[in-house]
Amino acid sequence: MALPSQTERSTEMNRAVMGQKGESGSRILLIVFGLVVLAGGIFLVSKGWKKPGTELADNAGGTLNGSNTLSGQAPVVPAPTTVVREPGAAAAAPVTTPTPAPNAPGVQPALPDAAPVVNPAPGTSNTGGNTSGNTTGTGTGTVSGTGAGTGAETVPPVTPVAQPTNPLAAQSTQQLLDAGERAISANKLVEARLIFSKALLLKDTPADLKPGIRSKLQKINEDLVFSPRIEAGDTLVEAYKVQRGDALARLPRKRELATDWRLIQRVNRITNPAAIREGQTLKLIKGPFHAVVTKSEYRVDIYAGSPSEPATWLYIKSYTAGLGEGNSTPVGNYTIKRNSKLENPAWVNPRTGEKFAANDPKNPIGEFWLGWQGEGDSAQNTGYGFHGTVDPASIGKQMSMGCVRLGDADIAELFSLLVEDVSVVRVLP
Repeated sequence: MALPSQTERSTEMNRAVMGQKGESGSRILLIVFGLVVLAGGIFLVSKGWKKPGTELADNAGGTLNGSNTLSGQAPVVPAPTTVVREPGAAAAAPVTTPTPAPNAPGVQPALPDAAPVVNPAPGTSNTGGNTSGNTTGTGTGTVSGTGAGTGAETVPPVTPVAQPTNPLAAQSTQQLLDAGERAISANKLVEARLIFSKALLLKDTPADLKPGIRSKLQKINEDLVFSPRIEAGDTLVEAYKVQRGDALARLPRKRELATDWRLIQRVNRITNPAAIREGQTLKLIKGPFHAVVTKSEYRVDIYAGSPSEPATWLYIKSYTAGLGEGNSTPVGNYTIKRNSKLENPAWVNPRTGEKFAANDPKNPIGEFWLGWQGEGDSAQNTGYGFHGTVDPASIGKQMSMGCVRLGDADIAELFSLLVEDVSVVRVLP
């Protein structure tokens, strides 16, 4: 049996030993924890620590999704003028696109007018100030960032679209006349007609030169329009091979021509309009044709072209006309009135009430009538038109009741050229 003194000593020794063991265990845990931390630091250093904002550069070949992982798609490239910075980084110099020198080879000069305003891409800076914005890319996620920039942004220059030009537009009358003569010498009649028509319509062309220009053009058009000849490159005409069941009267509608079927008969020298045969080649004139009456010269000029583009009309020929007594032929703009083209019409004198039958040789309006429909301010002018006459001596004088008279051959040809609702009639002082 142990003495009390021995028991107390043993207990104190045990306490000492246990205290030593506890302190040793704490030291071991601290050492292990330190080793773990050291090992983690070495691991991070070996793998390379990345700063925030550098993921985009390392992910070439794919786009970032919402959790900053690769999606395997092509990278979203921000606009060239957008600067993507790290959060809190100092503002960098704006990225600019170099502007080519004005006279550099291959650089088209800017238009003299103000350059068009080009809206900058989202997230880019405007000229002269601090801005902030978001750059958003499409794909499986969005890459966004904010930043501030100062200074001016250079916008890439906008190259103006080259507009088609008319090589005849800038030429003088004499240059056009010389070019027209060269075209005639080279037997390029289609080109010559275009050039001389341009010279005739040019505002700067002297009045004393215009009769000669019209004379040249009338001679050209005797071949190009009023003969069976078809010139290569002439867009005013076309060749047509007659098919079974065709008739001259139906060809304008079938081929969408803006002319009368009598013109087909005239230019193809057809004596009997019912005698065309299958397989026969005909020259068709497309039209439309228009009439310009110059009262001061008792002249009717015929042009071909789009009704809405008189500046591009081609001159065809002229007729001498008789006008209304007392200068009563009204100036204005008209079209050939619907259902107003009449052949061998009856007529009633509006002043006396005297009636003339269709076949009456005394009928003052002759064999043809083409009524006018007034346009705009001219709509109030009714009852006027082109017609023939039984008094050839009245041509070149003011003897009608206001209508425009033509000789028998001229009114018959005009009747074949103009069509209802399309052909324009302009009456000038």
